[in-house]
Amino acid sequence: MPLADKFYFPGGGNSITFMTPAGIEGIATRMAYSSMNGMFSMIWDEAHTTEMPQKLGQAMLELTTPTWPHTFVVPKYASMFEYKQYPPANHLHMTWNLQVARLQYWMDLTGVLSITPWAARPNSIEGVDRPQPLIHLINGGENTFKSLKALR
Repeated sequence: MPLADKFYFPGGGNSITFMTPAGIEGIATRMAYSSMNGMFSMIWDEAHTTEMPQKLGQAMLELTTPTWPHTFVVPKYASMFEYKQYPPANHLHMTWNLQVARLQYWMDLTGVLSITPWAARPNSIEGVDRPQPLIHLINGGENTFKSLKALR
């Protein structure tokens, strides 16, 4: 296992190096924290992994930290413009075999704001999203409710 990045991890630290294969479906996420409201947000979209041509993939790997794992994803609802604009970093976390509704329930239980600013994603997809709790609707929507609850 190579050294991850001797300047990024001053105490040391190892990494693993791989390129994720194509065809893995999951939820790609990035968590953000706002010091304005003191809350965490999860920016997320359903996605699948894809492969780059070997030469292009290697060139892209060299643009970042080549000793870290690399995964190339295609979001389901976000345009590439939106995907470059909204997640707050050049890397993300992806979980496969996680149902969207289960992620939404977790965000409800933990008070994490759900952020899906993608123009192509409907507000609710039957059979995919968890039913919108009435408490959210009567208090101005999911994120407004969670923000109000955090103030208590």
